[in-house]
Amino acid sequence: MDFDNSWDAVLKPGKATVYFDALGDTTFEADSSSYSKINAWWMAELCRLIYRQGSDEIDEATGPTRKEVLARVKLEEVEFFNEGDTEAALIKPAETSEPQFAAVVLRGTNDPRDWLTDFNVIPDDWVEGGLVHRGFAKAFDLVGDKVIASLNNHVPANCPLFIAGHSLGAALATLLASRRRPHALYTFGSPRVGDDDFGETLDGVRIFRVVNNRDVVTTVPPPLPFHHLGELHYITHKGDMLVNPDDETVAQDRLKRDRFSFFSLDFKNLFTNAPEPIADHAPVNYVAHLERQV
Repeated sequence: MDFDNSWDAVLKPGKATVYFDALGDTTFEADSSSYSKINAWWMAELCRLIYRQGSDEIDEATGPTRKEVLARVKLEEVEFFNEGDTEAALIKPAETSEPQFAAVVLRGTNDPRDWLTDFNVIPDDWVEGGLVHRGFAKAFDLVGDKVIASLNNHVPANCPLFIAGHSLGAALATLLASRRRPHALYTFGSPRVGDDDFGETLDGVRIFRVVNNRDVVTTVPPPLPFHHLGELHYITHKGDMLVNPDDETVAQDRLKRDRFSFFSLDFKNLFTNAPEPIADHAPVNYVAHLERQV
């Protein structure tokens, strides 16, 4: 997968038509609750795919459908949830495929209404305890009960469940994991979701928070009262992966490269490519980094 720093890659990730192009022998590791670079890549690719809209969401859709892409890698979309400005999918392997697992993938910011959700940062009580970002909680409430009911109907207790999301979807995935404990939670470009008391509702959940270098979304909302959760997997400016680096290491690494400056006089570049803190948030750039690690 090639890196793509265009504005379309950030603002219109669902326009992509090629997925899982380096699949090879990278079979999903369904038994692993530890961080797996293979599972991280699979989950990131599913998070990118969920942005692809179908004919049920827009009048005209070109290229392969989500279901067609999933079928190529022996997966199927058991149920798609689309309420208000919140979308999610329950995905499982075909019944004859091995290994068996389930994944809930939640879509990130994909609509002007989603920006209103992102900006509604007032702390609010969470049903499981603690305080969470009000906008995220309201968006989750649109589909949360339906997703959990679908999991109860389609996913046996002994089936490994993975939850994942990118951007706003990562925040919603974190809220879902608080209510329905997964085998593992993978987030990509996640904003902060809740306070320390909310974090306690996820005690024992294996959370793997992947951050691509300067991704600006991972720096919001402000850290009071919100805090990041889980094991940080930080992608450096060179594309290396650091596990739980300290704040100073991350800050120093983020100073080492800048492909674009707001002070640049190259106005053509301004209209074609996003500044690095924004481009690093694009789902395709997460996938490209993780694919190279696999």
